[in-house]
Amino acid sequence: MVTLRYCAGSRTVFAGSLIALAVLVGCQTPRPAERARAKAHRVLASEDGPPIVPPGAVLASPADLIVGMRKPQHVLALSSGGLYGAYSAGVLDGWTRTGTRPEFDVVTGTSTGALIAPFAFLGSEYDAQAVKLYTGVRTSDIFHMRAWVTIPFRDALATSEPLQRLIESQITPALLDRIAEEHRKGRRLYVGTTDLRTRRAVIWDMGAIACRPRPEGGTLFRDVLLASASIPGVLPPVPFRIAVDGQRETEYHADGGVTAPLFMPPGVFELARLGPNTDPMQTRANFYAIVSGRLYPEEGPVRRRILPVLGASTGAMLFAHCRAELANTYWQSQLAGMRYHMIALRQDTEIQVDTAVSFDRKVMTQLYQEGLNDGQSGPSWMYIPPALSPCDGNYARGGLRLRTMPPMQPPAP
Repeated sequence: MVTLRYCAGSRTVFAGSLIALAVLVGCQTPRPAERARAKAHRVLASEDGPPIVPPGAVLASPADLIVGMRKPQHVLALSSGGLYGAYSAGVLDGWTRTGTRPEFDVVTGTSTGALIAPFAFLGSEYDAQAVKLYTGVRTSDIFHMRAWVTIPFRDALATSEPLQRLIESQITPALLDRIAEEHRKGRRLYVGTTDLRTRRAVIWDMGAIACRPRPEGGTLFRDVLLASASIPGVLPPVPFRIAVDGQRETEYHADGGVTAPLFMPPGVFELARLGPNTDPMQTRANFYAIVSGRLYPEEGPVRRRILPVLGASTGAMLFAHCRAELANTYWQSQLAGMRYHMIALRQDTEIQVDTAVSFDRKVMTQLYQEGLNDGQSGPSWMYIPPALSPCDGNYARGGLRLRTMPPMQPPAP
C-alpha cells in the first residue's frame, strides 16, 4: 500500500483525511440482499468470453491457494509503503550480494510490495530491474493530479494512467512466461487487493493468472498489480468484470494494504508444518518479512484542527495495522515450526520524506542505499515482531514523570 506519512505537508494531511472520512462514511451496514450476494461464489469474466476462474483470484475456499504447491522451505512477504519500496528493493539486492539469499517457494506482496514481488519471485537476476524501477521514476511516472475543481465529482485526487503504463513496460510477455514456468514447478506468487464492496482482502494467484492465454492473462496480471497499488482517495479503484449467479457485474478493487499491509495465506503455514522437510540440510522452514518503511510513524506536532487530527490518527492506525500483521504472521510461523525473520527501516534513519507518494529520485536512492546496507549486513534481521520487543514503542504510563524510551534493538536469534 502507498502508506502516507502525516507529519508534514498540507496536501498529505488532506489526502490522509480523505481516507479517514471514507472509512467513516463507508462503514455502513449492507442490506441483507447485499450480504447474501457477498457470500455468493464469484468468478471472473472476460468482456466477450465465458467466465474464467483464475485460481486464487476469488476463492470458494482458502485451501484452493495451495493446490499443487510444493512444500515451502523459504517464504517471503513484502509489505506496503509507497516510495519506501526502494528500501525493500535495496534489502533484496544486498541480500543477494551476501550469497545467502535463497530461492523463495512463496512470495506475497501488497501495494508497493506487489510491484516488487514478481522480481523477487523470479530471483536475484531481476534485482537490477527492481532497483531501476524504484530509483529511476518520479511522481509524474506514477500519477497526474486532477484539476482541484473537478475532484469532488471524481473517485480520486489523481489519475493512474502513468502507473498503468509503467506496469505495462515492466510486466512483459517474457517475464510472464518465466512466472508461469515457475508456477508449474510448484512455486507460488500472491498479490493482495481490497474489494471495496465487501471491504475484504482478495488474494490473487498470480502464477496461475500468468499461465492463462494471452492477452487475457497478461491484462489481468497487470490490472491486479495496478489495483493493489491504488490507494483509495489518491488513485482510482480498478474495475474487474465478474459473474455472480450467472449475471455480470463490476467489482472495484483498490489498495491491498487497506486490509492487509502484508500477508501470507494460512495454507502456506499449514503446508510447511505437515510432513518432513525434503532438504536434509534444513531442519526448519523460514518465514521472511520485509517492511517498506519504519515500524512507527515519525513524531511531530499536530495542529488542533479537524484535518490534521484526522490525518495523524489515520497514520497511527496504518502503522499499527502493519505491526499487528507482523505479530499475526509471527504466531502463525511459530505454530508451523518456522524460523521468523523481519526487517524494517531503522527508526532513527535520517532521511527526509515529505510524503510516501512524493516520488523523489534522490530520496528513493537514499532509501535503496539504506536497504542495501541492511541487506549486506546479514541481513540484519529481527527474530520477533515489534509487539514482543522489550522496547516496542508503546508507552506504558503510571504517572506524569516520564522517561525517554531506549531505541529498539534486534534480539538475538
